[in-house]
Amino acid sequence: MKKYTIILLAILTLSSSGCKKFLNIVPTDALSGNNFWQTQKDVETFTNGLYAKFRSKVSAGFMTVGDLRSAPISTTDGSYGVYLSANDIYGLAAYSSPTASNPARTQWTMGWTFQNMTLWKPFYDIIASANLLYKQVDEMPAGVLSATEVKKYKAEAVFMRNLCYFFLVRLYGDVPYNTNALTTGALPRTPMVQVLNKCIADMEAAKADLPWTYANPSLVGVRAMRGGAIALLMHMNMWAAAFDAEANKQKYYTAVKELGTEISSSTDYALMPYTIEDNKRLFKGRTKESLFEVYQSFNNGEKFSTYANLGYVLSHYPYLGATTFTTSRGYYQKTWMDKIYSDGVPDARKDLWFENRTINNNTFQFKKFANTYVNGITVQNDDDIIIFRLSDAYLLTAEALANLGEDTDAQVYLNKVRQRANATVIGSTGDQLKDDIYLERVREFMGEGQYYYDLVRTKRICDTKYCPYPISVGAFNAGAWTWPIDESALTENPGMTLNNYWR
Repeated sequence: MKKYTIILLAILTLSSSGCKKFLNIVPTDALSGNNFWQTQKDVETFTNGLYAKFRSKVSAGFMTVGDLRSAPISTTDGSYGVYLSANDIYGLAAYSSPTASNPARTQWTMGWTFQNMTLWKPFYDIIASANLLYKQVDEMPAGVLSATEVKKYKAEAVFMRNLCYFFLVRLYGDVPYNTNALTTGALPRTPMVQVLNKCIADMEAAKADLPWTYANPSLVGVRAMRGGAIALLMHMNMWAAAFDAEANKQKYYTAVKELGTEISSSTDYALMPYTIEDNKRLFKGRTKESLFEVYQSFNNGEKFSTYANLGYVLSHYPYLGATTFTTSRGYYQKTWMDKIYSDGVPDARKDLWFENRTINNNTFQFKKFANTYVNGITVQNDDDIIIFRLSDAYLLTAEALANLGEDTDAQVYLNKVRQRANATVIGSTGDQLKDDIYLERVREFMGEGQYYYDLVRTKRICDTKYCPYPISVGAFNAGAWTWPIDESALTENPGMTLNNYWR
Protein backbone atom coordinates (compact mmCIF):
# COMPACT_ATOMS: atom_id res chain seq x y z
CA MET A 1 0.00 0.00 0.00
CA LYS A 2 2.85 2.35 0.79
CA LYS A 3 4.36 1.63 -2.61
CA TYR A 4 1.03 2.34 -4.32
CA THR A 5 0.59 5.62 -2.48
CA ILE A 6 4.02 6.85 -3.49
CA ILE A 7 3.38 6.00 -7.13
CA LEU A 8 -0.01 7.76 -7.19
CA LEU A 9 1.31 10.88 -5.50
CA ALA A 10 4.21 10.99 -7.93
CA ILE A 11 1.84 10.92 -10.87
CA LEU A 12 -0.58 13.49 -9.50
CA THR A 13 2.27 15.91 -8.82
CA LEU A 14 4.05 15.32 -12.12
CA SER A 15 3.34 18.74 -13.54
CA SER A 16 5.25 20.43 -10.75
CA SER A 17 8.21 18.05 -10.62
CA GLY A 18 11.40 18.02 -12.64
CA CYS A 19 11.79 15.34 -15.28
CA LYS A 20 14.68 14.84 -17.68
CA LYS A 21 12.72 12.44 -19.85
CA PHE A 22 9.47 14.26 -20.37
CA LEU A 23 7.45 11.16 -21.27
CA ASN A 24 8.87 8.94 -18.51
CA ILE A 25 6.54 9.28 -15.53
CA VAL A 26 7.48 6.51 -13.11
CA PRO A 27 9.92 3.59 -13.06
CA THR A 28 8.63 0.82 -15.30
CA ASP A 29 9.01 -1.81 -12.56
CA ALA A 30 6.55 0.13 -10.40
CA LEU A 31 3.76 -0.49 -12.90
CA SER A 32 3.74 -4.25 -12.96
CA GLY A 33 0.93 -6.49 -11.73
CA ASN A 34 -2.39 -5.44 -10.26
CA ASN A 35 -1.04 -3.32 -7.41
CA PHE A 36 -1.47 -0.03 -9.25
CA TRP A 37 -5.24 0.49 -8.88
CA GLN A 38 -7.53 -1.69 -6.81
CA THR A 39 -10.91 0.11 -6.84
CA GLN A 40 -13.00 2.27 -9.11
CA LYS A 41 -12.36 5.14 -6.70
CA ASP A 42 -8.66 4.81 -7.51
CA VAL A 43 -9.41 5.16 -11.22
CA GLU A 44 -11.76 8.11 -10.61
CA THR A 45 -9.15 9.89 -8.52
CA PHE A 46 -6.53 9.51 -11.23
CA THR A 47 -8.96 10.49 -14.01
CA ASN A 48 -10.07 13.61 -12.15
CA GLY A 49 -6.40 14.49 -11.73
CA LEU A 50 -6.03 14.29 -15.51
CA TYR A 51 -8.74 16.93 -15.97
CA ALA A 52 -7.25 19.02 -13.15
CA LYS A 53 -3.91 19.19 -14.95
CA PHE A 54 -5.64 20.39 -18.09
CA ARG A 55 -7.52 22.98 -16.07
CA SER A 56 -4.25 24.25 -14.59
CA LYS A 57 -2.76 24.72 -18.07
CA VAL A 58 -5.65 26.62 -19.65
CA SER A 59 -6.94 28.66 -16.71
CA ALA A 60 -4.21 31.30 -16.60
CA GLY A 61 -5.05 33.11 -19.84
CA PHE A 62 -4.12 30.41 -22.34
CA MET A 63 -7.39 30.72 -24.25
CA THR A 64 -7.56 34.52 -24.00
CA VAL A 65 -4.32 35.02 -25.91
CA GLY A 66 -6.00 33.40 -28.93
CA ASP A 67 -8.20 36.51 -29.07
CA LEU A 68 -5.29 38.96 -28.75
CA ARG A 69 -2.70 37.86 -31.29
CA SER A 70 -3.17 39.80 -34.57
CA ALA A 71 -6.44 41.15 -33.16
CA PRO A 72 -8.05 44.51 -34.06
CA ILE A 73 -7.66 45.66 -30.46
CA SER A 74 -6.26 49.04 -29.47
CA THR A 75 -4.93 49.60 -25.98
CA THR A 76 -4.87 52.63 -23.73
CA ASP A 77 -1.97 54.35 -22.06
CA GLY A 78 -2.08 56.78 -19.14
CA SER A 79 -2.92 55.08 -15.87
CA TYR A 80 -2.40 51.67 -17.49
CA GLY A 81 1.15 52.39 -18.64
CA VAL A 82 2.71 50.01 -16.12
CA TYR A 83 0.26 47.27 -17.04
CA LEU A 84 0.94 47.66 -20.75
CA SER A 85 4.68 47.87 -20.24
CA ALA A 86 4.63 44.58 -18.37
CA ASN A 87 2.26 42.72 -20.65
CA ASP A 88 2.43 44.51 -24.00
CA ILE A 89 -1.02 43.57 -25.27
CA TYR A 90 -0.59 45.95 -28.18
CA GLY A 91 2.72 44.37 -29.11
CA LEU A 92 1.07 40.96 -29.18
CA ALA A 93 -1.65 42.23 -31.49
CA ALA A 94 0.42 44.32 -33.85
CA TYR A 95 3.57 42.26 -34.18
CA SER A 96 2.66 38.73 -35.06
CA SER A 97 6.17 38.15 -36.31
CA PRO A 98 8.58 39.87 -33.90
CA THR A 99 12.07 40.59 -35.18
CA ALA A 100 15.25 41.03 -33.22
CA SER A 101 14.69 44.79 -33.21
CA ASN A 102 11.07 44.53 -32.18
CA PRO A 103 10.57 44.94 -28.42
CA ALA A 104 7.45 42.75 -28.59
CA ARG A 105 9.71 39.74 -29.12
CA THR A 106 10.75 39.58 -25.47
CA GLN A 107 7.14 39.65 -24.36
CA TRP A 108 6.60 36.25 -25.95
CA THR A 109 9.10 34.53 -23.73
CA MET A 110 8.65 36.14 -20.35
CA GLY A 111 5.89 37.05 -17.94
CA TRP A 112 2.11 36.90 -17.81
CA THR A 113 0.39 34.46 -20.18
CA PHE A 114 2.82 34.91 -23.07
CA GLN A 115 5.42 32.69 -21.44
CA ASN A 116 2.66 30.18 -20.74
CA MET A 117 2.22 29.83 -24.50
CA THR A 118 5.84 28.76 -24.99
CA LEU A 119 5.84 26.00 -22.36
CA TRP A 120 4.61 22.70 -23.68
CA LYS A 121 5.63 20.37 -20.87
CA PRO A 122 2.24 20.69 -19.08
CA PHE A 123 0.54 19.27 -22.18
CA TYR A 124 2.97 16.35 -22.28
CA ASP A 125 2.39 15.73 -18.59
CA ILE A 126 -1.31 15.34 -19.39
CA ILE A 127 -0.56 13.11 -22.38
CA ALA A 128 1.71 10.92 -20.26
CA SER A 129 -0.99 10.54 -17.62
CA ALA A 130 -3.60 9.76 -20.30
CA ASN A 131 -1.33 7.08 -21.76
CA LEU A 132 -0.95 5.58 -18.29
CA LEU A 133 -4.71 5.60 -17.67
CA TYR A 134 -5.28 3.89 -21.02
CA LYS A 135 -2.81 1.13 -20.12
CA GLN A 136 -3.56 0.55 -16.46
CA VAL A 137 -7.35 0.43 -16.61
CA ASP A 138 -7.01 -2.86 -18.50
CA GLU A 139 -4.96 -4.28 -15.63
CA MET A 140 -7.49 -3.70 -12.87
CA PRO A 141 -8.50 -6.73 -10.78
CA ALA A 142 -11.29 -8.73 -12.41
CA GLY A 143 -14.80 -7.59 -11.57
CA VAL A 144 -13.93 -4.09 -10.32
CA LEU A 145 -15.02 -2.41 -13.56
CA SER A 146 -17.53 -3.55 -16.16
CA ALA A 147 -16.46 -3.86 -19.77
CA THR A 148 -18.42 -0.69 -20.56
CA GLU A 149 -16.69 1.23 -17.77
CA VAL A 150 -13.26 0.10 -18.96
CA LYS A 151 -14.06 1.34 -22.48
CA LYS A 152 -15.32 4.67 -21.15
CA TYR A 153 -12.20 5.36 -19.09
CA LYS A 154 -9.98 4.41 -22.02
CA ALA A 155 -12.02 6.69 -24.31
CA GLU A 156 -11.60 9.55 -21.83
CA ALA A 157 -7.85 8.96 -21.91
CA VAL A 158 -7.90 9.03 -25.71
CA PHE A 159 -9.94 12.24 -25.72
CA MET A 160 -7.62 14.06 -23.34
CA ARG A 161 -4.39 13.06 -25.08
CA ASN A 162 -5.81 13.95 -28.51
CA LEU A 163 -7.10 17.28 -27.22
CA CYS A 164 -3.59 18.04 -25.97
CA TYR A 165 -2.01 16.98 -29.26
CA PHE A 166 -4.46 19.19 -31.14
CA PHE A 167 -3.53 22.20 -28.99
CA LEU A 168 0.17 21.37 -29.43
CA VAL A 169 0.09 21.24 -33.23
CA ARG A 170 -2.06 24.37 -33.34
CA LEU A 171 0.61 26.17 -31.31
CA TYR A 172 3.87 24.71 -32.60
CA GLY A 173 3.31 22.71 -35.78
CA ASP A 174 5.38 19.50 -35.73
CA VAL A 175 5.55 17.87 -32.27
CA PRO A 176 6.78 14.57 -30.77
CA TYR A 177 3.99 11.97 -30.79
CA ASN A 178 3.70 9.08 -28.36
CA THR A 179 0.92 6.89 -26.96
CA ASN A 180 3.10 4.45 -24.99
CA ALA A 181 2.89 4.81 -21.22
CA LEU A 182 6.39 3.46 -20.70
CA THR A 183 8.41 5.48 -23.21
CA THR A 184 11.70 6.68 -21.71
CA GLY A 185 13.80 7.64 -24.74
CA ALA A 186 14.16 10.89 -26.65
CA LEU A 187 11.61 11.46 -29.40
CA PRO A 188 11.98 13.61 -32.54
CA ARG A 189 9.22 15.87 -33.82
CA THR A 190 6.61 14.21 -36.03
CA PRO A 191 5.17 16.18 -39.00
CA MET A 192 2.00 17.97 -37.94
CA VAL A 193 -0.34 16.37 -40.48
CA GLN A 194 0.89 12.90 -39.49
CA VAL A 195 0.17 13.69 -35.84
CA LEU A 196 -3.33 14.87 -36.72
CA ASN A 197 -4.10 11.77 -38.77
CA LYS A 198 -2.90 9.51 -35.97
CA CYS A 199 -5.11 11.40 -33.53
CA ILE A 200 -8.10 11.29 -35.87
CA ALA A 201 -7.83 7.51 -36.20
CA ASP A 202 -7.32 7.18 -32.44
CA MET A 203 -10.38 9.27 -31.59
CA GLU A 204 -12.61 7.71 -34.25
CA ALA A 205 -11.94 4.27 -32.78
CA ALA A 206 -12.87 5.39 -29.26
CA LYS A 207 -15.62 8.02 -29.56
CA ALA A 208 -18.52 5.55 -29.52
CA ASP A 209 -17.36 4.42 -26.06
CA LEU A 210 -18.11 7.86 -24.64
CA PRO A 211 -21.66 8.70 -23.51
CA TRP A 212 -23.63 11.34 -25.36
CA THR A 213 -24.22 13.00 -22.00
CA TYR A 214 -24.35 12.20 -18.27
CA ALA A 215 -27.32 11.65 -15.98
CA ASN A 216 -25.36 13.51 -13.30
CA PRO A 217 -25.65 17.20 -14.32
CA SER A 218 -22.38 18.08 -12.58
CA LEU A 219 -20.51 15.98 -15.16
CA VAL A 220 -22.16 17.42 -18.29
CA GLY A 221 -19.54 19.12 -20.43
CA VAL A 222 -16.76 18.84 -17.86
CA ARG A 223 -16.07 15.14 -18.48
CA ALA A 224 -15.48 13.85 -21.99
CA MET A 225 -18.68 13.17 -23.96
CA ARG A 226 -19.25 11.92 -27.48
CA GLY A 227 -20.21 15.42 -28.61
CA GLY A 228 -16.86 16.73 -27.39
CA ALA A 229 -15.06 13.95 -29.24
CA ILE A 230 -16.99 14.84 -32.41
CA ALA A 231 -16.08 18.53 -32.07
CA LEU A 232 -12.43 17.63 -31.53
CA LEU A 233 -12.49 15.40 -34.60
CA MET A 234 -14.01 18.24 -36.61
CA HIS A 235 -11.29 20.65 -35.56
CA MET A 236 -8.51 18.15 -36.23
CA ASN A 237 -9.89 17.36 -39.69
CA MET A 238 -10.26 21.04 -40.58
CA TRP A 239 -6.73 21.82 -39.37
CA ALA A 240 -5.35 18.88 -41.37
CA ALA A 241 -7.26 20.07 -44.44
CA ALA A 242 -5.54 23.43 -44.13
CA PHE A 243 -2.02 21.99 -44.18
CA ASP A 244 -2.22 18.68 -46.07
CA ALA A 245 -1.85 18.33 -49.83
CA GLU A 246 -4.65 19.72 -51.98
CA ALA A 247 -5.58 16.22 -53.18
CA ASN A 248 -6.39 15.14 -49.62
CA LYS A 249 -8.62 18.03 -48.58
CA GLN A 250 -11.90 16.50 -49.72
CA LYS A 251 -11.57 13.50 -47.38
CA TYR A 252 -11.25 15.82 -44.39
CA TYR A 253 -14.22 17.96 -45.42
CA THR A 254 -16.30 14.83 -46.02
CA ALA A 255 -15.40 13.54 -42.57
CA VAL A 256 -16.56 16.81 -40.97
CA LYS A 257 -19.78 16.70 -42.99
CA GLU A 258 -20.50 13.18 -41.66
CA LEU A 259 -19.62 14.21 -38.11
CA GLY A 260 -22.03 17.13 -38.43
CA THR A 261 -24.80 14.73 -39.39
CA GLU A 262 -23.91 12.52 -36.42
CA ILE A 263 -24.00 15.26 -33.80
CA SER A 264 -27.17 16.74 -35.26
CA SER A 265 -28.91 13.40 -34.71
CA SER A 266 -28.47 13.63 -30.93
CA THR A 267 -31.28 15.02 -28.80
CA ASP A 268 -28.84 15.50 -25.91
CA TYR A 269 -27.50 18.75 -27.40
CA ALA A 270 -29.27 21.99 -28.27
CA LEU A 271 -28.48 25.68 -28.80
CA MET A 272 -29.36 27.95 -25.88
CA PRO A 273 -31.44 31.07 -26.62
CA TYR A 274 -29.51 34.34 -26.56
CA THR A 275 -31.23 36.15 -23.73
CA ILE A 276 -29.59 37.75 -20.68
CA GLU A 277 -30.42 34.85 -18.39
CA ASP A 278 -29.64 32.11 -20.91
CA ASN A 279 -26.33 33.78 -21.77
CA LYS A 280 -25.42 33.55 -18.08
CA ARG A 281 -26.36 29.89 -18.00
CA LEU A 282 -24.49 29.11 -21.21
CA PHE A 283 -21.15 30.45 -20.01
CA LYS A 284 -21.59 29.30 -16.44
CA GLY A 285 -21.57 25.91 -18.12
CA ARG A 286 -23.00 22.40 -18.07
CA THR A 287 -25.83 23.19 -20.49
CA LYS A 288 -27.11 21.19 -23.46
CA GLU A 289 -24.99 23.39 -25.73
CA SER A 290 -21.76 22.46 -23.97
CA LEU A 291 -19.57 19.82 -25.63
CA PHE A 292 -16.49 20.29 -23.47
CA GLU A 293 -15.55 22.95 -20.94
CA VAL A 294 -13.28 23.62 -17.97
CA TYR A 295 -15.17 24.09 -14.73
CA GLN A 296 -14.70 26.62 -11.98
CA SER A 297 -16.75 27.39 -8.87
CA PHE A 298 -15.99 30.49 -6.84
CA ASN A 299 -18.19 29.17 -4.03
CA ASN A 300 -16.00 26.07 -3.81
CA GLY A 301 -12.80 28.11 -3.71
CA GLU A 302 -11.94 27.33 -7.33
CA LYS A 303 -11.13 30.26 -9.55
CA PHE A 304 -9.23 30.96 -12.74
CA SER A 305 -6.70 33.70 -13.24
CA THR A 306 -8.30 37.05 -14.02
CA TYR A 307 -6.55 36.79 -17.40
CA ALA A 308 -8.69 33.77 -18.28
CA ASN A 309 -11.46 36.21 -19.22
CA LEU A 310 -11.00 38.62 -22.15
CA GLY A 311 -13.26 41.02 -20.27
CA TYR A 312 -10.35 41.71 -17.91
CA VAL A 313 -8.71 43.65 -20.75
CA LEU A 314 -11.83 44.99 -22.48
CA SER A 315 -14.07 46.02 -19.56
CA HIS A 316 -14.18 48.45 -16.66
CA TYR A 317 -16.27 49.33 -13.60
CA PRO A 318 -18.96 48.20 -12.81
CA TYR A 319 -18.20 44.96 -14.68
CA LEU A 320 -14.59 44.79 -13.62
CA GLY A 321 -12.68 45.50 -10.47
CA ALA A 322 -12.79 48.41 -8.08
CA THR A 323 -13.95 51.92 -8.93
CA THR A 324 -10.39 52.80 -10.00
CA PHE A 325 -11.02 50.90 -13.26
CA THR A 326 -13.19 53.59 -14.79
CA THR A 327 -12.08 52.85 -18.36
CA SER A 328 -11.10 49.70 -20.22
CA ARG A 329 -7.47 48.85 -20.91
CA GLY A 330 -8.33 47.95 -24.47
CA TYR A 331 -11.14 48.08 -27.00
CA TYR A 332 -12.06 46.60 -30.35
CA GLN A 333 -11.44 49.10 -33.13
CA LYS A 334 -14.58 50.74 -34.48
CA THR A 335 -13.83 49.99 -38.14
CA TRP A 336 -13.63 46.31 -37.36
CA MET A 337 -16.69 46.26 -35.11
CA ASP A 338 -18.69 48.02 -37.82
CA LYS A 339 -17.70 45.24 -40.20
CA ILE A 340 -18.52 42.42 -37.82
CA TYR A 341 -21.73 43.85 -36.34
CA SER A 342 -23.12 46.30 -38.86
CA ASP A 343 -25.64 48.88 -37.72
CA GLY A 344 -29.11 48.18 -39.06
CA VAL A 345 -28.49 44.42 -39.25
CA PRO A 346 -30.35 42.64 -36.42
CA ASP A 347 -28.28 40.51 -34.08
CA ALA A 348 -29.06 39.83 -30.42
CA ARG A 349 -25.35 39.49 -29.62
CA LYS A 350 -24.67 43.18 -30.30
CA ASP A 351 -26.62 44.45 -27.32
CA LEU A 352 -26.05 41.39 -25.14
CA TRP A 353 -22.26 41.35 -25.34
CA PHE A 354 -21.20 44.99 -25.83
CA GLU A 355 -21.48 48.42 -24.34
CA ASN A 356 -20.44 51.46 -26.42
CA ARG A 357 -19.77 49.10 -29.31
CA THR A 358 -19.33 51.83 -31.92
CA ILE A 359 -17.35 54.28 -29.78
CA ASN A 360 -13.67 54.12 -30.64
CA ASN A 361 -12.26 54.62 -27.15
CA ASN A 362 -11.82 53.00 -23.77
CA THR A 363 -15.42 53.40 -22.68
CA PHE A 364 -16.04 50.26 -24.77
CA GLN A 365 -16.97 47.16 -22.77
CA PHE A 366 -17.07 43.48 -23.67
CA LYS A 367 -19.79 41.96 -21.47
CA LYS A 368 -20.05 38.44 -22.85
CA PHE A 369 -18.64 36.92 -19.66
CA ALA A 370 -19.69 39.63 -17.18
CA ASN A 371 -22.06 37.27 -15.44
CA THR A 372 -21.10 37.49 -11.77
CA TYR A 373 -21.00 40.85 -10.02
CA VAL A 374 -22.92 42.44 -7.13
CA ASN A 375 -23.73 46.12 -6.55
CA GLY A 376 -21.26 47.25 -9.18
CA ILE A 377 -18.31 45.49 -7.59
CA THR A 378 -16.84 42.43 -9.24
CA VAL A 379 -17.16 39.41 -6.96
CA GLN A 380 -15.38 36.96 -9.21
CA ASN A 381 -15.98 35.84 -12.74
CA ASP A 382 -17.58 32.44 -12.28
CA ASP A 383 -17.94 31.36 -15.91
CA ASP A 384 -16.42 28.13 -17.15
CA ILE A 385 -13.90 28.12 -19.99
CA ILE A 386 -15.81 26.79 -22.98
CA ILE A 387 -13.56 24.67 -25.21
CA PHE A 388 -16.22 23.33 -27.59
CA ARG A 389 -19.92 24.06 -27.90
CA LEU A 390 -22.63 23.06 -30.35
CA SER A 391 -22.55 26.25 -32.43
CA ASP A 392 -18.85 25.54 -33.07
CA ALA A 393 -19.74 22.12 -34.48
CA TYR A 394 -22.49 23.61 -36.64
CA LEU A 395 -20.23 26.28 -38.15
CA LEU A 396 -17.41 23.81 -38.85
CA THR A 397 -19.96 21.62 -40.62
CA ALA A 398 -21.12 24.62 -42.65
CA GLU A 399 -17.51 25.42 -43.57
CA ALA A 400 -16.81 21.84 -44.67
CA LEU A 401 -19.98 21.72 -46.76
CA ALA A 402 -19.14 25.04 -48.42
CA ASN A 403 -15.71 23.68 -49.33
CA LEU A 404 -17.40 20.62 -50.84
CA GLY A 405 -19.59 22.91 -52.94
CA GLU A 406 -22.76 21.88 -51.07
CA ASP A 407 -23.87 25.45 -50.47
CA THR A 408 -27.53 24.80 -49.70
CA ASP A 409 -26.71 22.42 -46.87
CA ALA A 410 -23.96 24.77 -45.66
CA GLN A 411 -26.53 27.57 -45.39
CA VAL A 412 -28.70 25.37 -43.16
CA TYR A 413 -25.96 24.92 -40.57
CA LEU A 414 -24.86 28.55 -40.78
CA ASN A 415 -28.40 29.80 -40.29
CA LYS A 416 -29.01 27.56 -37.27
CA VAL A 417 -26.49 29.77 -35.49
CA ARG A 418 -27.73 33.03 -36.95
CA GLN A 419 -31.39 32.35 -36.24
CA ARG A 420 -30.58 31.64 -32.59
CA ALA A 421 -29.14 35.19 -32.46
CA ASN A 422 -32.21 36.62 -34.25
CA ALA A 423 -29.90 37.60 -37.10
CA THR A 424 -30.83 37.83 -40.76
CA VAL A 425 -30.77 34.54 -42.66
CA ILE A 426 -27.87 34.30 -45.14
CA GLY A 427 -28.38 32.87 -48.62
CA SER A 428 -25.02 33.55 -50.25
CA THR A 429 -23.07 31.01 -52.28
CA GLY A 430 -19.51 30.29 -53.38
CA ASP A 431 -16.66 32.36 -51.97
CA GLN A 432 -19.07 34.84 -50.39
CA LEU A 433 -20.67 32.02 -48.41
CA LYS A 434 -17.24 30.89 -47.20
CA ASP A 435 -16.56 34.45 -46.06
CA ASP A 436 -19.94 34.65 -44.34
CA ILE A 437 -19.25 31.43 -42.43
CA TYR A 438 -15.82 32.69 -41.36
CA LEU A 439 -17.26 36.02 -40.17
CA GLU A 440 -19.97 34.18 -38.27
CA ARG A 441 -17.27 32.27 -36.41
CA VAL A 442 -15.62 35.60 -35.56
CA ARG A 443 -18.91 36.94 -34.19
CA GLU A 444 -19.98 33.83 -32.35
CA PHE A 445 -16.69 32.98 -30.62
CA MET A 446 -15.31 36.36 -29.62
CA GLY A 447 -13.45 35.87 -26.36
CA GLU A 448 -13.43 32.07 -26.60
CA GLY A 449 -9.90 31.68 -27.98
CA GLN A 450 -10.79 30.80 -31.58
CA TYR A 451 -9.96 34.06 -33.41
CA TYR A 452 -6.24 33.70 -34.15
CA TYR A 453 -6.38 29.99 -34.91
CA ASP A 454 -9.24 30.43 -37.40
CA LEU A 455 -7.14 33.10 -39.14
CA VAL A 456 -4.22 30.67 -39.37
CA ARG A 457 -6.27 27.65 -40.39
CA THR A 458 -8.02 29.51 -43.23
CA LYS A 459 -4.83 31.41 -44.23
CA ARG A 460 -6.74 34.66 -43.77
CA ILE A 461 -3.92 35.66 -41.41
CA CYS A 462 -2.05 36.77 -44.56
CA ASP A 463 -4.83 39.05 -45.85
CA THR A 464 -5.46 42.60 -44.58
CA LYS A 465 -9.11 42.18 -45.57
CA TYR A 466 -9.52 39.89 -42.55
CA CYS A 467 -6.57 40.71 -40.32
CA PRO A 468 -5.35 44.23 -39.41
CA TYR A 469 -1.92 42.88 -38.45
CA PRO A 470 -1.20 40.20 -41.05
CA ILE A 471 1.70 37.80 -41.49
CA SER A 472 3.31 37.82 -44.93
CA VAL A 473 3.00 34.67 -47.03
CA GLY A 474 6.75 34.14 -46.86
CA ALA A 475 6.83 34.51 -43.09
CA PHE A 476 3.79 32.25 -42.74
CA ASN A 477 5.47 29.50 -44.75
CA ALA A 478 8.59 29.93 -42.61
CA GLY A 479 6.57 29.25 -39.46
CA ALA A 480 5.65 32.75 -38.22
CA TRP A 481 2.15 31.53 -37.37
CA THR A 482 3.55 29.23 -34.67
CA TRP A 483 4.55 30.20 -31.16
CA PRO A 484 8.12 30.06 -29.87
CA ILE A 485 9.06 26.99 -27.84
CA ASP A 486 10.85 27.56 -24.56
CA GLU A 487 14.37 26.11 -24.54
CA SER A 488 13.48 23.95 -21.55
CA ALA A 489 11.92 21.58 -24.09
CA LEU A 490 15.45 20.60 -25.16
CA THR A 491 16.31 19.50 -21.63
CA GLU A 492 13.07 17.63 -21.16
CA ASN A 493 13.47 15.79 -24.47
CA PRO A 494 16.97 15.67 -26.05
CA GLY A 495 15.40 14.52 -29.33
CA MET A 496 13.69 17.88 -29.69
CA THR A 497 14.41 20.84 -31.94
CA LEU A 498 12.96 24.36 -31.58
CA ASN A 499 10.95 26.25 -34.18
CA ASN A 500 13.56 27.68 -36.56
CA TYR A 501 11.58 30.86 -37.22
CA TRP A 502 11.98 31.94 -33.60
CA ARG A 503 15.62 31.04 -33.07
